[in-house]
Amino acid sequence: MRTGISGMAAMVWAMLAAACFDPTRQCSTNADCVAGGTCDPGTKTCVSAGNPNDKTPPAFSLTVAAPSPRQNTPKLTERDPGSPDGGIDAFRRDETVTVTVSSTDQDVDAGSVKLRAFGIGTGPVTPLDLPLEACPPGSQAASNPFCRQAAVPLASLRFDAFRGVVTLEATGSDLSNNVGSAAAGVNVTRWKWRYSAGAPIYTTPAIADDGTIVFGTSDGGSGSLYALTPAGAEKWAPVDLGPIKASPVIGTQDGGQQLAYVATAAQSGKLFALVIQDGGTGAECTNGGGGYPGPFLGTPALVSSGSGPFEGVLGLANAANLVNIRPAAGVSPCLTNDTFDSQSFPSNVVALGSEAYLGTTVGHVVPFILLSGNWVQNTTWSGGLGYSPVGRGPIEPLLIEPPWVVGTTSLRGIFAVDKSTGGLQANSPDAGLSADPGGPVLTADGYTFGGGAEIPPSLYSASSTLGSSSFVLLPEPLVGTPAAGSGGLLYLGTIRGSLECRRGASNPVWSASLGPGESFLGSPTIACGIGSAASLGILYIGSVSGGLFAALVDSPGLSATAPWPKYQHDARNTGNATTPIQPCP
Repeated sequence: MRTGISGMAAMVWAMLAAACFDPTRQCSTNADCVAGGTCDPGTKTCVSAGNPNDKTPPAFSLTVAAPSPRQNTPKLTERDPGSPDGGIDAFRRDETVTVTVSSTDQDVDAGSVKLRAFGIGTGPVTPLDLPLEACPPGSQAASNPFCRQAAVPLASLRFDAFRGVVTLEATGSDLSNNVGSAAAGVNVTRWKWRYSAGAPIYTTPAIADDGTIVFGTSDGGSGSLYALTPAGAEKWAPVDLGPIKASPVIGTQDGGQQLAYVATAAQSGKLFALVIQDGGTGAECTNGGGGYPGPFLGTPALVSSGSGPFEGVLGLANAANLVNIRPAAGVSPCLTNDTFDSQSFPSNVVALGSEAYLGTTVGHVVPFILLSGNWVQNTTWSGGLGYSPVGRGPIEPLLIEPPWVVGTTSLRGIFAVDKSTGGLQANSPDAGLSADPGGPVLTADGYTFGGGAEIPPSLYSASSTLGSSSFVLLPEPLVGTPAAGSGGLLYLGTIRGSLECRRGASNPVWSASLGPGESFLGSPTIACGIGSAASLGILYIGSVSGGLFAALVDSPGLSATAPWPKYQHDARNTGNATTPIQPCP
């Protein structure tokens, strides 16, 4: 009986062994295994889900979908030529990348699989964990035993670079707790586009409320006014007005319409108001058609004057006339006053209420007041001089921070004069600078300005009282005015064609050359991001080679806490201290 029982047990055991998985079965292929086991190519034994004999980690694949198509035409370059492969495979910082994680292994523990994206930073970078979803039916990898997809919003990643590689890392285990991983890289760039205007751009673009970008060109005796959409397309055909070195100014929106004010740099200068929507002429001040006997080189300021009061701009035709164009004034759109004052690029006119100020080529700050609807020189300044003799060379761009008018010039560095009396209040550094400096910006931390073409190149910082100043060295000279973006970031365009981002004046974040032969003499501006990229901003800057660049930056607009964050104060270039610094949505 005992023998019979033993024989029966042996027979049952044999039957179970044939039906169940045998972890010690030797194998060469999966066909040698039973009950769903697979052949481990490393140990040459059969393994199954959850079996301790399984020592092989699952193998994952990461597949990155191709970026959206880019156009490269003689006018518009959307591919970043500084990226690998000429930008063909590069994603923009404002795009979302679709990533597929898949595996041919049968025993992947789906709940254990994670996908993370790593940005770029100088220190430790916190990865972004990405939610995974099932692959769409019919997709290339959907037939694999394991397949998931994720969307990587590049704008959500830290990216302390202009161009760089974002790392993706997938990890997961099988049912035997073996962990596998896979990694991939994504080329990312801040380059949005370059529009070729074909003639030097000295102007700072002005941004209309609908995002239209307006700028002018100057090529000897010719030049045009351009209007582009945020995508880089022409809103209307360029308007041939003559050479333009004074930056355009955009007025306030009235009934859905805005005007772009632009002054020409021909020897007989003219002042125009064009309709943003179609480029049509709203008004012009051309002194009988021939122009004023002097070019407009400094940027005008947006003002109100007359009994209306009428919106317009106030600009200086060198050594000839102070001109106020007022399109809504009907038969008298142009008011003029004789003057012997002259400006050089990139000087300006700035305004506050019924007061306006300009800096001249001989180092004077000249005040004007609104009297009986017209702008006249305030002859009470400086004890009856009618101007403040601050320097001996050109006064670079001014700004207004009551009770001061602040500017830069080589003799004084950065200086402040009392806007009521013209008296010099402070300046720094005491010894001045060796070259004509760039224009200043004022943030919550104080003033910042470039040292111009001095050697070595420098970026200066001064306290809000001008009681102290310091400098840091720059790789390339800065002759334009910085732009202070939201988030405490500062943007510079250098004379050798580099774009640089700093956190404050002393902490570089990233920099990049935008191409050989490029040179930035004008100043950058920042517009709000659009749609899904609202957390970003778009920086625009024009080059002497004739390219207008659009770059994606981590400041969604200008700094709303900075009293004067850029050249001519705001995105519309009004040069008027009362114009709000519009926050981005």
